[in-house]
Amino acid sequence: MRLLRPLLALACLLVASEAYSADREFTILHTNDWQSRLLGFGPNNEYTPATVNDDDTVGGVARLATLLKARREAAGERPVLVLDGGDFSMGTLFHTVTREIGGELRLLTELGYDAATLGNHEFDFRPAGLAAMISSAYRAKGDDLLPLLSSNILFDPDRKEDDSLQAHADVGRIRPYTVIERGGIRFGLFGLLGNNAVAVSPMIKPVAFADPLATARDMVQILREKEEVDVVILLSHMGVSQQADGSWRGEEVELVEQVPGIDIVVGGHSHSALPQPVLVNGKTPVMQAGSEIQYLGELRMRIDEAGKPHVVDYQLHPLNDQTPGDAAITARVEDFKNVVSERMLAPKGYRFDQPLAKVDRTLTRAFDDPILGNLVTDALRYATGSDLSFTGNGTIRDNMIQGRHGIQDVSDLFRIAPLGIGEFDQAPGYPLIKVYVTGQEVKNLLEVLLLAYQMRDSKSYYPRVSGLRFSYNPLRVPFDRVSRIEIGDAVRGYQPLDLKDDRLYSIGATSYVGSFTWLVSDLTKGLLSVQPKDAQGQPLPEIKAAIIDTDPDRPGVQEYKEWQGLLDYISSLPDTDGDGLADIPTTGAATEQRMLREPSLHPAELYRYAGTLQWGVSVVLLAGLLLIAWLLRRLVRQRRTR
Repeated sequence: MRLLRPLLALACLLVASEAYSADREFTILHTNDWQSRLLGFGPNNEYTPATVNDDDTVGGVARLATLLKARREAAGERPVLVLDGGDFSMGTLFHTVTREIGGELRLLTELGYDAATLGNHEFDFRPAGLAAMISSAYRAKGDDLLPLLSSNILFDPDRKEDDSLQAHADVGRIRPYTVIERGGIRFGLFGLLGNNAVAVSPMIKPVAFADPLATARDMVQILREKEEVDVVILLSHMGVSQQADGSWRGEEVELVEQVPGIDIVVGGHSHSALPQPVLVNGKTPVMQAGSEIQYLGELRMRIDEAGKPHVVDYQLHPLNDQTPGDAAITARVEDFKNVVSERMLAPKGYRFDQPLAKVDRTLTRAFDDPILGNLVTDALRYATGSDLSFTGNGTIRDNMIQGRHGIQDVSDLFRIAPLGIGEFDQAPGYPLIKVYVTGQEVKNLLEVLLLAYQMRDSKSYYPRVSGLRFSYNPLRVPFDRVSRIEIGDAVRGYQPLDLKDDRLYSIGATSYVGSFTWLVSDLTKGLLSVQPKDAQGQPLPEIKAAIIDTDPDRPGVQEYKEWQGLLDYISSLPDTDGDGLADIPTTGAATEQRMLREPSLHPAELYRYAGTLQWGVSVVLLAGLLLIAWLLRRLVRQRRTR
């Protein structure tokens, strides 16, 4: 009996200890970079959320709803937070009506998210567009709308373009931080937009963002000392990238290294599907769950007796056809589709689920797979009626996924060129422009496109062209590396470009890519220049003067959008098998590489199309070699006379 009592006491202590441990565990469920991808990753006509094991599509917000419910139930009594790392909008047809219905924010709320941060794409419709999105979502959800966390956002008191967005911050729909108490644990959450994300946000002004490091230090101090939270969580739209040695670096990692006191980072922006968190300083997990609702991340943490959180377990759950979709969320998405068709597509003669074309293989944005890039630039040239067209690989936003049947709906094709907003009409999509330049200016443009790609070392800047093909010699000096330019196409043939000919060549592009034409002199520090002109050779002062007006007889400018130009071009392709759908070519001329890397020390390749840079450097090098030869010869003579 004496022995039994201590054993019973010990057992009670163990049970109490386990209960305390369980009480101090919690779960974080997280996503990032939804990018309005509500219907899954693949041909939309093959997405079947109501059934399982009968399609190959990945993702889908209805499936996410089901998985979130299941993982909440699996957590049992442990507190659960559901968080998002930003860029929940922009990328599919659904974002085209986000200002009117706030669809993505409504879904985040209905799925039970506790908070999200702002990504760079939330500003693609300018600050007023984001404000309209929040207003629409608030009208639908009221005070249940999830909070948006942005700790380093700065509004401009001297400009009114961000006043409507600031109004949401003033009433707490956008907050610097929030505190959530759940299961006896106080969680402090804040949100940051990183420097790179800001740099790739052309529509963000007049909103600005304070230094993330300084802001993070302030937020940690407030949450730790004023709010006395147990756990500090950063919702970060900054990004991480894997290095050659397999390690992970990036703004999110570097910030945690420099700012003590952050316990967890729910990241975004770089679309990294991390199978396990990056443990910074051996303790702070930095997480990302890929992008476009392909995954759901699940982090399980435990708070020890000293109050320090530790990782217990992590899972990156794939979202695929093994998970059935939630019927109510599927119905909500169908409602959104109807709004898109009615407001966005019907005026242009299209509908959301309309089959438009067929492809016999998946087309990607990879460098060695030129078909999709050629298709997009051919569409730009066709839509603008130009001699040439340019774009960058980063403006092509999605692969063309063949799926089981190869049928591409309007909604699938839109994803290839979804970005932008009008200069005149504020409608979704970059407007198309047309400018005229000389042959020498064509070369100058190619030089800038080429060097931007090489200096940035980024696939986003990889040049895509139509109406010409060109070669470059990396052994030549920067801004003078283009060694061959031929005008034409694979069907009609190519002719060498004569730089001395005073003929003007028309160029078709989006307003985003085309705007760089006015900046060539600044970008090259005056080494190269381009003056965009009209058909008569008169200088165009700004981008708005080059925007194509589809109906000059109507008041204002009727913009022709990139996405519509792509749909119109694909619709015009031949139906080779008589099934009523255009057939996208994937062989022959469609596969030509229009930019070739040809390193060579042959004089013809070193000096063909050479300008003052290449010749000047060559003269300097030659003079240097002659000087060295003269000095060596003099040294030899001096030794002989001794």
